[in-house]
Amino acid sequence: MTRTVSSAVRSLTQSAGHSAPRPTSPGAGAPGDPRHARHTVSPRAPHKTRRPAVRPALVLAFTAAATALAAALSVTPLAAPPAHAMGLPRMVPDRLAVSYDDGAGHTRVYRLTCTRFSGGPACAQLERIGGPVPAVAGDQACPMIYGGPEQAEVTGSWDGRAVDETYRRTNGCEVARWNRMVPALPAPGPAAQPGPLVG
Repeated sequence: MTRTVSSAVRSLTQSAGHSAPRPTSPGAGAPGDPRHARHTVSPRAPHKTRRPAVRPALVLAFTAAATALAAALSVTPLAAPPAHAMGLPRMVPDRLAVSYDDGAGHTRVYRLTCTRFSGGPACAQLERIGGPVPAVAGDQACPMIYGGPEQAEVTGSWDGRAVDETYRRTNGCEVARWNRMVPALPAPGPAAQPGPLVG
């Protein structure tokens, strides 16, 4: 009888041991538990919008364009048209030096200082013809007219351009050129007779 009771008590004790819940540590499974942290998905950081990167080729193209524009702006500006072409008086005097040789051993040198409103008949004539007459073209056909041994050299500046011209009276073209310069050049002697053309 005693054995039977002991066996029954032992059986009840074992059954209680199998069916009783196992004790858990405090805080297990809570958000602070490390085991819980391993299975918890951490929230993602907010997505930052990235600015598009500037391409190096675009930077180089912009730099080249800016350099070209700066170079264009630094170019020497075009020369202004002559004052008389715009109907304005020239305030800077035109200065010419004339060296004359009559071909007989007599020479003289004189200077002309001209403005729009002063300078005398020589300056007035130069103003009418636009300054010292340029040289005749090399392929120009000219009459064989010998006007005399005179020659002259005119140097200086007129209306902002340099002048360095030589005048003679060796053919019809040169005679006409000299005559247009009178009285800036001395008047010629007796008129020469026309002759055939020289090619």
